[in-house]
Amino acid sequence: MKKTILLVDDDQRLRDLLKDYLNEKNFQVFTSEDFNEAREILNFFLFDLIILDRMMPSGDGINLVSHIKKNSKTPVIMLTAMGENNQKIDGLKTGADDYLSKPFEPEELYLRIKNLLKLYENINQTELLISFGDNVFDTKTKSLKFNNEEVYLTEGENNLLLKLINNRNNTLSREELAEKDFDESELRKVDVGVTRLRQKIEKIPKKPQHIKTIRGQGYMLVCKEI
Repeated sequence: MKKTILLVDDDQRLRDLLKDYLNEKNFQVFTSEDFNEAREILNFFLFDLIILDRMMPSGDGINLVSHIKKNSKTPVIMLTAMGENNQKIDGLKTGADDYLSKPFEPEELYLRIKNLLKLYENINQTELLISFGDNVFDTKTKSLKFNNEEVYLTEGENNLLLKLINNRNNTLSREELAEKDFDESELRKVDVGVTRLRQKIEKIPKKPQHIKTIRGQGYMLVCKEI
């Protein structure tokens, strides 16, 4: 199966060039021209790696990196015309995994992608299965089983559970779990989503042992790795 990459850059020529080049290297590449569009895409799709420009008219890429790392462990490479060390340090502190200054050779980007994917693959091999009670979530196939029986999850439920799993044993606010803007209707959707998940993974949904409500803060998935 081809690895998927999201490329975020406002330079159409560069997007087209890198997409064609990486497609030839057997990657499936999706593109976005601004951070707001990229956020929407990330609400509904999972990628193996993300490449993004540091500064674009729609904002600073550091903010998007922070959003990505709060919700997933997807590796991120930042592209930028800014070569100063302090700019690189800012990006790495926020959670970017690698940093490449423009201009660059596509082959250098390709080699960095290969190395980063290999590193994450080695890390993820030690945490493929996440268990909580009688539930086991396979982080590779993004599937859930209860007592070895497959559990059907809607796309929204799967995305919500994945966020909780990626931040397991840590509290996430309703705002962090919301898929879109943080208005009250979206926050209510989070509560409804949690209720539906509990009905599928808890023995007694009204007395949850796995998805805990942390009063005044949000929700936490209590689980262990196997």
